[in-house]
Amino acid sequence: MTDTPSTFDLDQLTIHPLDEVDAMELRDFLAEQSSHFWGDKDLSEEHDPYWFRQMASGGLVARFRNEIVGYLLGCFPKDGPSYIHLVAAHDDFRHRGIGRRLYTAFIDRARRLGEDEVEATTVPENSDAISFHSSLGFEAELVSDYAGPGVARVLFHMKL
Repeated sequence: MTDTPSTFDLDQLTIHPLDEVDAMELRDFLAEQSSHFWGDKDLSEEHDPYWFRQMASGGLVARFRNEIVGYLLGCFPKDGPSYIHLVAAHDDFRHRGIGRRLYTAFIDRARRLGEDEVEATTVPENSDAISFHSSLGFEAELVSDYAGPGVARVLFHMKL
């Protein structure tokens, strides 16, 4: 990153629909930069090209001075609630409101589309994600076997 958090001004952050950028180009960029978005977590499965193709119409990219500093993959299914698959901010720009801005933009778009609910999930031990979603007004529910036998997830719901 050419800019550091000390020069970060949230007013210079722009949020763009993912379909305005090439989804595969973004995926390749994120694969190269994954340690800056996810640290030592291996989320390559969550960044399969399939997800980028399927969620391009609901995905968002956050840019600061034309550099990608965050992204959100989400979708607006015809049947069922809108869904946020994942969201991340570059480690140089964390805790500066990027995730909140991405979520707000997604939720606002869901409302404009006439959606009545947004959902997201996380693993039960991710207390930061649970706090973040709660601060946005999501209700949380622990669902055993959500991701397969013996694989629990916290399911977040927000009525619009």
